[in-house]
Amino acid sequence: MVIMKRNEPLINLFGLILIILLAVLVYLALTDSGQGLTMLSADLEQRVSYSYLLKNVTAAGQTENQHGQAEVILGREDYENGAVNIVTAIVTDYRMLDTFGEILVLFAASAGVGLLMVERKRGKAKEASEIVKTAVPIIILFTLITGFYIISHGHLTPGGGFPGGAVIASAFILQFLAFQKSSRNKVFKILESLAGIGLLAMGLIGLYLEGSLFANFLPNGSLGATISAAGIMIIYALIGIKVAAELSSISADFIGE
Repeated sequence: MVIMKRNEPLINLFGLILIILLAVLVYLALTDSGQGLTMLSADLEQRVSYSYLLKNVTAAGQTENQHGQAEVILGREDYENGAVNIVTAIVTDYRMLDTFGEILVLFAASAGVGLLMVERKRGKAKEASEIVKTAVPIIILFTLITGFYIISHGHLTPGGGFPGGAVIASAFILQFLAFQKSSRNKVFKILESLAGIGLLAMGLIGLYLEGSLFANFLPNGSLGATISAAGIMIIYALIGIKVAAELSSISADFIGE
């Protein structure tokens, strides 16, 4: 603490310099400096993201709109990945390798917490009140339903494995906090491992059949149908299981301490 107080002026000066540098970077990004594209005067058709928006609607023979661009029509079949949600198409198909890296980061965090936590004798927890015992199971039920819906509907609407898995994990965390029970931690670790193996298998099968890691190799079905984009639905289900299991496992380790 004494060292911190002595160096407080230097720390404040360093923070001020960082704020000034950030302000300069934002200013340069928002104004025309004469060097390439700027945020306010860029031609969006030259951006990589614009290509992503049109990537699954540029097949030959499709109906074109007045601008000469192919139109997405619900009910059509055999689009590139069958996803209506553009974000989902990018996250689980075009840049799935990056998404897999994010999953590995979460796995590293979960493994690190598990290794650092030391088994200790726990004191007797205070028993939950009748209100908590009655209300928490109902809340958990609706939370789990919401999480499963977010995962299963991610190819059609905003959602998917990451937010859905986090919602499901929150249900188990609530159970841990209310009833002081984390005995299912081993089950979570097994589920997390199986989901990770499943994701890796999806990537390798895509590489073997289509020549690209995590390439879509399953039928896409009709665009907009609840059961469609089979590859994305499976990937999101595995991601949801993995995220839910890892977050629940981390929470169980902390609560167990």
